[in-house]
Amino acid sequence: MKYTEIRKNIWQISDDDGVYCTLVRGDSLAVLWDTGYGKQDIRSFVEENVQTEYIVINSHGHPDHIGGNRQFENIYAGEDAFDEILYFSKTISSAPVRYNLKKLNIGQRLDLGGIHGRIISLAGHTKGSVGLLIEEERLLLAGDALNPCLWIFNYGAMPTNQLKKTLENLEETEFDNYLCGHSDKEIPREFLKIHMKNITSMSIENSVKGITIGFETYESICEDKNGKSIIVYDRKLLID
Repeated sequence: MKYTEIRKNIWQISDDDGVYCTLVRGDSLAVLWDTGYGKQDIRSFVEENVQTEYIVINSHGHPDHIGGNRQFENIYAGEDAFDEILYFSKTISSAPVRYNLKKLNIGQRLDLGGIHGRIISLAGHTKGSVGLLIEEERLLLAGDALNPCLWIFNYGAMPTNQLKKTLENLEETEFDNYLCGHSDKEIPREFLKIHMKNITSMSIENSVKGITIGFETYESICEDKNGKSIIVYDRKLLID
């Protein structure tokens, strides 16, 4: 299994090309953030590299982030993600879900021993999307909620005004960089300014119609010194 050491005791693990899970180790507790497609034995990897207890958290419910859930007994997620997780689990396998879903509350703090995490809402990409703010590192684990190419369509996606609200809330959140579910590189928080610029100005007229994984979508692109924001959305979810 391929992995990249991001910082001391924080790794991006490649479950498949372009899909990443994150492992954070504290002195007394570790967190596995997402489980990928489940094509590899991520549980064995974690248990070989973690000497403490650990918990598994889903950032949201899409198949490329929950496919390895079946390797574990307990999965933590925001309550709003439960429906997403169960819905997409059926697209992965017809076998019944055997693991227990356990609720994380927005604002909940996790003491990992020497390092602390806090659950924040990142609703937009899906209703149940959450982030884990590693407070001492000023690093946010964001799943797919803040990808440079951000999808707002498919089951569970929220209207674009919810994404805008999430971006506004992040302006008051203390972090310097974030990790997303499809990169092994940290992204500076300044990148979110181009996402905000994109979502504030996006319109059907200035978007390109296409088909994305079988869905009719529109693509809005905005680029400046902070980077290139691509938002792919369902026109029914475009709400000022």
